[in-house]
Amino acid sequence: MRRIVWMCLLALTLAVPALAEPLTIAAGAGYKKPVTELAKAFETASGMKTELIFGNMGQVATQAKSSGAVDVIVGEKGFLESMGLPIDSLSPLGRGVLVVAWPKGNGLAAPADIAKPSVARLAMPDPAKAIYGKAASQYLEKSGLDKVVAGKLLVVATVPQVTAYLQSGEVDAGFVNRTDVLDAGASIGGFLEIDPSQYAPIEIVAVSLGGAKNTAGAKAFAAFLTSPEARGIIGRHGL
Repeated sequence: MRRIVWMCLLALTLAVPALAEPLTIAAGAGYKKPVTELAKAFETASGMKTELIFGNMGQVATQAKSSGAVDVIVGEKGFLESMGLPIDSLSPLGRGVLVVAWPKGNGLAAPADIAKPSVARLAMPDPAKAIYGKAASQYLEKSGLDKVVAGKLLVVATVPQVTAYLQSGEVDAGFVNRTDVLDAGASIGGFLEIDPSQYAPIEIVAVSLGGAKNTAGAKAFAAFLTSPEARGIIGRHGL
């Protein structure tokens, strides 16, 4: 019954002239795989083409705000609201989870093991530019590990950059999100989730932007996100 309801809603939303216009979806680089999979599934379900933009979340949000060419943007709710975007509606995707991961051949028994001498290089996204960098910084401060690991830190722009360092073995551990490590699979050694009480909640949403070129398509995508197929994709990617 739920599937029938969302399919009817999707069909009604798409019954408009804007169907020929592609839907432009932007997101932070750390959510490239789930957003790409969602976009492909939406194209199959709706017949509407999508165009995808990925990058540093701050740059992506600024582009969306200034260009008017982005219909939907996926990211952390608080950050998107703080950017002054013309938000038309919000579709919750799930809760982001901070993890500490390590390359093949390494291992941590607990997150606090990042303080041990065996972890000589510790990567993290830039707290000023990436929500998981901010979350990692909050965890380090609350756990009292910030001063202990300060000399080990390698700060990079995005979550995927941290994952790339883990995959190459250039760092001994790194802070990323659960979505990225699940997508990385066997290319890394493993990961541990950080206690969520040690950092602010990370609410991942899809925001439909007011005044965008394809508002009908954005509404159709929001309807699709409630479908069992979409929820299954979101769940598989750790949200």
